[in-house]
Amino acid sequence: MDIPDNCTLPEAYFEWGKKAGQRVASGIFTYTHPSTPIEREHNKEALRILAIKRAHLILDWQAIGTGLIPIYRLQANFLDFYADYVERNKRFDPRRLPISFTQFKRFINGHFLSPHDLTADLCLRFRQYLLDNYNGYTPGSYFARFKRVIKDAAQQGYFRIDPCANISIKNKDNIRRKEHLEAEKYIQLIKTPCEDPEVRDAFIFCCYTGLRWCDVQAFSPSHIKTAHINGADKPI
Repeated sequence: MDIPDNCTLPEAYFEWGKKAGQRVASGIFTYTHPSTPIEREHNKEALRILAIKRAHLILDWQAIGTGLIPIYRLQANFLDFYADYVERNKRFDPRRLPISFTQFKRFINGHFLSPHDLTADLCLRFRQYLLDNYNGYTPGSYFARFKRVIKDAAQQGYFRIDPCANISIKNKDNIRRKEHLEAEKYIQLIKTPCEDPEVRDAFIFCCYTGLRWCDVQAFSPSHIKTAHINGADKPI
């Protein structure tokens, strides 16, 4: 941003010592000789902003070594913190972590939740909500992600005591045990006449790659990469 000619940078730096890192630029300028009401109002607002920034720096400095985080650094809406956590960690858990956030928003049925309102009772009710709406391992899987978010928030100072720490993860009792396809049955299926060879090939492809049917449904030969091995192109 270009600074007008009649501007200077008084109080543009915060300084609490002469050592390296003890002088921080504020990035805020004021008019040296304000000549209009707008310029005078700009100077007043700039000084207010500088006062707030100075207060934040003092709080940060005083919090060093205490393990506490100044409240101005905490987000008032816990759903914003949850969304930020998902964004920071979704590459490690790209599927179930975002879904756990979606389920929690549905449970809250709103767009705002104060950290003060996130109690152990609310965590218990969310766990029951998952148990009422999902089967098998799914409720426990989503609740485990939720507990991870709460733990991180507690470590950052959102809670004095982790409200979810003593709440166990539960799964639905109706867990279905899936049968494994043994070699004998696999050979029997391969030998069974099939009117559609593409269906048979897709089944075989799933067996060897572990892909789900919905993934194979959108699959095309262009998705297969090849490498030149021993004088021939082979899939990799």
